[in-house]
Amino acid sequence: MHQKHITEGIVLGKHGVGEANVLVLVLTEELGLLRAKAVSARREDSKLRYGLETLSCGRYSFVQGKNGWRLTGADSVSRELLSADAVRRAAAGRVTRLLLRLVQGEEASALYATVMEGLRALVFSEHPNATEVVLVLRILSRLGYLPHTPALEPFVDGEFSVELSAKALESRALLIRTINESLQASGL
Repeated sequence: MHQKHITEGIVLGKHGVGEANVLVLVLTEELGLLRAKAVSARREDSKLRYGLETLSCGRYSFVQGKNGWRLTGADSVSRELLSADAVRRAAAGRVTRLLLRLVQGEEASALYATVMEGLRALVFSEHPNATEVVLVLRILSRLGYLPHTPALEPFVDGEFSVELSAKALESRALLIRTINESLQASGL
């Protein structure tokens, strides 16, 4: 008998597999990034269908089999990140693509909380581009790709705020240069 894992998560992407199945990429609180198959999720009568939209957040149920993970349930699904305007959704899309590029496997970490907090801040931010830069810095820091310098410390720690976004706008050139150097050094 397989053990069922129920955890909070955010859908980072999905791909159709076969006629009605979906391969879903979910960043979870307890299990890290999971690639799971959702059987018959594209059928009209599927209960999973609307819980698997990219940037949907909720409680997801997984079962690990010998051929990988299966997504078996989705409840308490929130679409608050999908309700943002096009500029904020595009920024969130760039963040999710970066995550899929950098996170390679299942690993529990503080990354989920950082990503959720950052994406929520991004949706409601007055300066979405500045918030996106701060979120990317925090992701790189949690994954160990960012150098620890006093100039970056205010952006890596603490809560997202209007003041932090204003600071990020002032230091935008330094922050983007640091992000690009870190990504280039990672080789990914």
